[in-house]
Amino acid sequence: MELELIFATAFVLEIIFCAIPGAVTAEALRRGISGGYRPALMVQLGSMIGDLVWAVIALVGLAVLFESVPVRLGLGIIGCVFMLYLAFKAALGARSGDVPENNSEKERGDFLTGVVLSTGNPFQVAFWMGIGATTIAAIAPDPQLEHYAAFMLGFTLAGTLWCFLFAYVVSVGRRFVRPRVFQIIQAVCAVFLAYMGVNMLLSTLRTVGLL
Repeated sequence: MELELIFATAFVLEIIFCAIPGAVTAEALRRGISGGYRPALMVQLGSMIGDLVWAVIALVGLAVLFESVPVRLGLGIIGCVFMLYLAFKAALGARSGDVPENNSEKERGDFLTGVVLSTGNPFQVAFWMGIGATTIAAIAPDPQLEHYAAFMLGFTLAGTLWCFLFAYVVSVGRRFVRPRVFQIIQAVCAVFLAYMGVNMLLSTLRTVGLL
């Protein structure tokens, strides 16, 4: 049951993480609108490489360190604060209703663009260090290799699914990719991330015996 729950949680977290409009979404949308399915897909798949690299680094590194109560508490707080930050960012986007714009002036390969945008995001490591490992530990207090594998499987499957789905929506249903759609997505993300942030903190406090 723990493995299924970790898989499902990772799946939902990655979908939410991908759905929050940002540089990758903006560039994939821009290239998809001008070039169709393939450019949008390549940007998204490129971003998956960066996401996967950060997730592996964070989870592998914390697999050893996570036995420490101070580390668990610190990472839980980081995860909570970062989720609330993302919720606030999404809420601002929902309020404005604006489609994000990419400020890059130099065209590069679609796939490479996705890789650079993702690996160059300084918040990636904080997200996976504070949220990924803490989520696993909240479900499985003594996480083993299979728990991390279940998380990575859910993360990878969700990210890949999102890449193809997003590219399809941009290429086939371009008329739906309007500010109103982004506004709805961001509003849903804001509520979910705020809930997950508070729940993450409470779970961490219970895990370390402070609640």
